[in-house]
Amino acid sequence: MKIKEEKTEVMVCSKDPENINIKKDDNALKQVPKFKCPGSIITEDGKNKEDIIQRIKEAKVMFNNTKQLFCLNNLSLKMKKKIIKSCICSVSLCRSGMWTLGKNEESVVNTFETWCWRRMLKIKRTDRITKDEVFQRAKEER
Repeated sequence: MKIKEEKTEVMVCSKDPENINIKKDDNALKQVPKFKCPGSIITEDGKNKEDIIQRIKEAKVMFNNTKQLFCLNNLSLKMKKKIIKSCICSVSLCRSGMWTLGKNEESVVNTFETWCWRRMLKIKRTDRITKDEVFQRAKEER
């Protein structure tokens, strides 16, 4: 196997990242704090927050691209929920099995889910509707 030094990067994944010096043919390989492998962002501290935020951004773009479907009055609530779960959630939760969720990350995911249901039901944030009420109106369990 041949390794191209100019394209090869190294990263230490640890609670306390440190600088390492890996060389190939007397040339030091570049150490990076994060990198994007196919579909995921991996950081040196092992946290997933950056990856979660990126996926939620992508899912929000997908939601806004399909927003006109949710404005149709002839689509039932059940059908709108299927569209969200199949299109939007699949984008945001792709490769989520690798995530380690702390309280902050779990809060970000839950906030996104509530955002989706609010948009689908056309509930404004200024309407002062609680999360529980949103889920009840969407006929979803938390």
